[in-house]
Amino acid sequence: MSDWIRLYGPAILAWAFVAGKLIDRWRRNTTDGFALWLILVGLACSLTAMAPAPYGLISQISGVPNLGRLVSHLSMLVVAWAAQAMMLRLNGSKIKHLWWPVTVGVAITVLFALADTPVDDVRFAGRYAAEPWVLEYWLVFMTGLLPAFVRTAVLCWQYAGLSGTFIGKLGLRMVSAGIMSSLLYHVHKALFFAAARFDIAYPKAFGGFLDRMLPLLAAIFVLVGVTVPTWAPKLGLNALFGWLARLRTYHRLRPLWLALYQATPQIALIPPRSAAAELLLPTDVDLRLYRRVIEIRDGRLALQPYLDPEIGSATRARASGIDGRRLDALVEANMLAAAVAAKRAGAPTRDSEMVAVAGGRDLESDTAFLMDVARAFRKVSPATEPAPGQGVSA
Repeated sequence: MSDWIRLYGPAILAWAFVAGKLIDRWRRNTTDGFALWLILVGLACSLTAMAPAPYGLISQISGVPNLGRLVSHLSMLVVAWAAQAMMLRLNGSKIKHLWWPVTVGVAITVLFALADTPVDDVRFAGRYAAEPWVLEYWLVFMTGLLPAFVRTAVLCWQYAGLSGTFIGKLGLRMVSAGIMSSLLYHVHKALFFAAARFDIAYPKAFGGFLDRMLPLLAAIFVLVGVTVPTWAPKLGLNALFGWLARLRTYHRLRPLWLALYQATPQIALIPPRSAAAELLLPTDVDLRLYRRVIEIRDGRLALQPYLDPEIGSATRARASGIDGRRLDALVEANMLAAAVAAKRAGAPTRDSEMVAVAGGRDLESDTAFLMDVARAFRKVSPATEPAPGQGVSA
């Protein structure tokens, strides 16, 4: 049963996603991008052609042994370059060098015809790995996939960091992971074919595991990642993941908030809670996150007499390789750490001008900025949990 799922599951899943996308398009009366349809249908065709029954059927109908493999690989070329085109369109760019996948498609078709593979066998690699033209076929096929795979994986990972929703981040990172799994599989097969051609031992157990798992993982990651924005909202996952993201933000702000609270306990509006209670009883997350951001800002205002702009200037002078919001956050973290330490040590207050407040223009952007500050603050001044009996706010 497990082998059946591994062999036929990805193809069935791919066609299920195609059907679901068609239904969603009909209900919403919208037109999705052509590149997305090429990805979904191309991937479904590629996976179907490699499943044992369709693989044999393609050979029977065409009279060409192992033609299903060529069909699968040509479909995968379409998928790879369509994915790159879709990602490039996000920043207004267009795909270049379309002649390259066309040339590769023609080249692997010629090499397929040259290879002597008269017996139709879905376990092609085990039977024909050492045959002439098989290694060449695979290497040319990889040169067609590699540019599109690498660029698409990088773009997906970069855009995931810019996505404003958890679902968007998850989908793009799953696509990137799926592409890298597929790329690793193709590299593994190239090494396997090369080892067979030159009579070099290749670890059978290791190779068998990669043959079974990498294509399955690649298909699942890509299919789920591409379609998750469509079906996740219908299952209520947007709301769930949004709540989890706010809970994560709430906990990650704790070290920064805790240091400011210990310096000025009056900033806490509602009764304190321990770190364990925050973790185990995540109630009223939206309100508590809002209060945490406000209390951090109140704590910063209370430390204004201890903030030293010279520390900020020194931090900027020492910083290298970072700029923009990350640099502003690092400067803010260093000034806050020094101000907390100065107040704790009983240092005299400063009478100089007010230090400018860095941050966002609204609650969302300011929360994102404070997350960067909290991340930097953990490195420059790790907060300590209060002793038993000392308050810890929401």
